[in-house]
Amino acid sequence: MERLVRQLKHKLRPENAYFKALNFDAILSAPKEELHQFLIGLYGDHLLPATKYEIEKVLRGPDTIKGFNKNKDPQYIISKTMLKGVWKRLRDRLASLDSSTSTIEITNDYAAHFYDMYINNHDGKHMTGDRMKILLLNLPFLLRDLVAPEVKFDIFPDIISDIMYDIGTDIVVDPTVFFARSR
Repeated sequence: MERLVRQLKHKLRPENAYFKALNFDAILSAPKEELHQFLIGLYGDHLLPATKYEIEKVLRGPDTIKGFNKNKDPQYIISKTMLKGVWKRLRDRLASLDSSTSTIEITNDYAAHFYDMYINNHDGKHMTGDRMKILLLNLPFLLRDLVAPEVKFDIFPDIISDIMYDIGTDIVVDPTVFFARSR
């Protein structure tokens, strides 16, 4: 019985050959440069998908369900087409960066590559460290007012009023949305 358990464990958790190498130190063998640890690892694999998730959570969260279809699937105020429009707007903003405004020139191919990789979730596509650095430096400026056309008083009246009374909310709303409608 012990032999069968050992064989089963080996199939479920095979031993990594790297750990059998003489004087192998996993920590010392890990990449230590900025490129792999921060730009591609942390920013590319975690922060960009988390940013996408947060935007989608605001636009298509439980507060924005207007009803259910016959299959009991939620129907959101922001349709899939409108959500695609948000991501296309981000892609177009990225493609519009030029050297006169941001000291770098972004090509349409780069913006399309970003869109395919992070919005369409195509596997097998990668960004180089330099491309990721460009994105890291510019994305905070590109996200400003990105969802403003979707977030209006006439679309989200209950949510906006809740936000105005609940200061502790984690939804960030551009104050110009409030003032534009009050004029």
